[in-house]
Amino acid sequence: MKAIKHALLTAVTLCALLAIHAPALAEGSYEANVLIVLAKEESGAIDPALRNLSALSRPPFNAFKTMELLDRPKLALEPGGQSELVLPNKRKLRIELVQVLPNGRLRVKVSIHRPDQGDYLPLLHVVASENDPFFIVGQAYRDGTLVIGVRISSAS
Repeated sequence: MKAIKHALLTAVTLCALLAIHAPALAEGSYEANVLIVLAKEESGAIDPALRNLSALSRPPFNAFKTMELLDRPKLALEPGGQSELVLPNKRKLRIELVQVLPNGRLRVKVSIHRPDQGDYLPLLHVVASENDPFFIVGQAYRDGTLVIGVRISSAS
């Protein structure tokens, strides 16, 4: 009986320690505001909705002289859950909100999947500030390149 009590106490203590040291999941609801941009190196127009995004005026994005905003979908993000979006090239963008860090930054997993093929972008880990976009670039589409921006914010 004494051995059972000791084993039970040890198990409870280990569970408590794991709970303390395990990464906390995000609390509350969030949404991902996604920008889907068709970028080209040829001279042309920059969509007015993209002009104030400073990241797009720095390398490597400043190599693109034409940027057309194709879509602005929003995805609901629940802690530990995944949200998906079909991109114009029929690949799927998957976003998972993993954790809100003590400093308020967001740990996110992002991947892009090709239907019936291997993953294009198997898994990208990002630590982002709320409302500060991050970008994924490199997929060919309609004689240009898809640039995908993701900005995560608290759901209102």
